[in-house]
Amino acid sequence: MRYFTITRIIGLGIAATLAGCGGSSGSPSDDVQTIAATPQTTVGQITGFGSVYVNGVEYETTGASYEVDDATASDDDALAVGMVVKVQGSVNADGRTGQADSISYDDDIEGLVENLAVDANDPGIKTFTVMGVSIQAEQSSTNFEGEDDPTFGFDTIADGDNVEVSGEFSGDVLVASYIEKQDAADDDFEAKGTVDQYNGSDAFLLILRDDSTLNVEIAAGAEIPSAGVVDGQFVEVEGTIPDPLTAPDALVATKVELEDHDRIGDDDDDEVEIKGTLNFDAETETWSVMGAALAFGSDTEYSPESLQESIANGSADGLYVEVEGQYVNEVLNVEEIEVEEEDLEFKADVADVAVTDARDGTVTLSFGAATGTVDVRVTPDTMFLDDEAMVHFDLNSLMMGDKVEIEARTADDGTIYATTLQLEDDMGYEIEGPVDAIDELSISVLGIMFMIDMDTSFENGEPVAGDYVEVEDDNADGIADSVELDD
Repeated sequence: MRYFTITRIIGLGIAATLAGCGGSSGSPSDDVQTIAATPQTTVGQITGFGSVYVNGVEYETTGASYEVDDATASDDDALAVGMVVKVQGSVNADGRTGQADSISYDDDIEGLVENLAVDANDPGIKTFTVMGVSIQAEQSSTNFEGEDDPTFGFDTIADGDNVEVSGEFSGDVLVASYIEKQDAADDDFEAKGTVDQYNGSDAFLLILRDDSTLNVEIAAGAEIPSAGVVDGQFVEVEGTIPDPLTAPDALVATKVELEDHDRIGDDDDDEVEIKGTLNFDAETETWSVMGAALAFGSDTEYSPESLQESIANGSADGLYVEVEGQYVNEVLNVEEIEVEEEDLEFKADVADVAVTDARDGTVTLSFGAATGTVDVRVTPDTMFLDDEAMVHFDLNSLMMGDKVEIEARTADDGTIYATTLQLEDDMGYEIEGPVDAIDELSISVLGIMFMIDMDTSFENGEPVAGDYVEVEDDNADGIADSVELDD
């Protein structure tokens, strides 16, 4: 479904690396520049390993340093697909490879799952809260892992689970790209927010991103900033909640650490690339991505060009974009900004795989008894997910006949690029995209033709050519069981 303000943020990314690193609306594999390696700070999701893939670039990690949740790590084993990380290093002239000097990761929140529910409009989305923060998980794009529970996943997450969440905020909702269930004995909690009403000794309110609050008591001997705690500081608080059932908002802090609002830190004058959701603060009339404040100038390049007007009038809020520019005085001066909307979904069989590289090629999809096939390009930006948690799942792992679920976008030249690719074992087929043609007997979407009969249900009205629809064939007989018109 095309819920652009919330859905698939998180990886959400497909476009080529921008200014100094790649092209604009085509594939990151198609554009090559003839410039030297460019120092760069990159913020985005990990989409794969064999080196580390972030924002469509394969970073060599030999010699790189790692920091994971404020602790030093030795190698890639401490990382996982879906984690939002900061990579400092350089990108080569091809725009597809680079060298990581350092990789750092810090979760967004850690605590108990509460108020778990299935989204009323989409059973592939679940919502819940952790310490009052609203979180959205998506079956097709959130990576689930369990420290001591290999069965943990979208279907098994439950109230009371202690989880660590990484993702990005869309408005007040944290859209999760990575959720890890903590060890059963782990009773640590973590939250980020702004200090308020500090009593001068051992207590303050922590104002979270959605304006909810935690009552924080600083434990004796707790690790705190050397200059103390001050109202208005943005901090990460680690500690315990002694009584999570009756007092879930009362946290006893064992550590209070100064944090950056964004993931960039102090990288002044650095070239920075970020992929994420545009957030507009109507009160201050300011824009941000991944918490980084944005400044637009007369030299800013917009793709598409209409994006400039959408930013000027505030209607671009919620769009998924790739941004590149220079970070100065905690502001990202935007040089290039490109929209990357996901608008296609498939549940289909693998009919063929053309492999250029383990993470570069084309997957041809078929839909059972329906007529036609669809070619989907896979790039280093594609996030590979699997219920069996295959660490090195890639194109070489795919076989003809495999069932896959893919979220994708259409480039300006009509090429379909996969943003996420997940192995599935459910029967039935599904396609979401624009209607090519429809009559009393059939409906065609992206060249795939399903028959229509008296049992086919139409939701939200009857579509016409050009409308976006979701067609489901649960019986795998080539006859559409339902046709849902996107709002």
